[in-house]
Amino acid sequence: MKSLMKSAVSSVCGCSILFLNTLSCFASESSIVADKAMPAAIVIGIAAAAGAISMGWAISKASEGVSRQPEASGKIQTILMLGLVFIETAIIYALIVAILIIFVL
Repeated sequence: MKSLMKSAVSSVCGCSILFLNTLSCFASESSIVADKAMPAAIVIGIAAAAGAISMGWAISKASEGVSRQPEASGKIQTILMLGLVFIETAIIYALIVAILIIFVL
């Protein structure tokens, strides 16, 4: 559990730093875009960390289920893939919100 938390924190920091570095070119143009960079980086960083944690948790529970009942692996795999798609969709929505924060609001 400790390594999962360390990887989640490092992914949040990495996503935030990467996102802020890509927006540094816009900061010279106007201070409005620079003021929007931090909330956008926080949104995408939290979404990436939450998505990574939930995907890891879902995969570990699915592998535990398959190890307990190998004959149900097909059903477990189908449900796992559907759940991972929904998690990834939530992360993509957070990315869209971050883009909207920067360029529209």
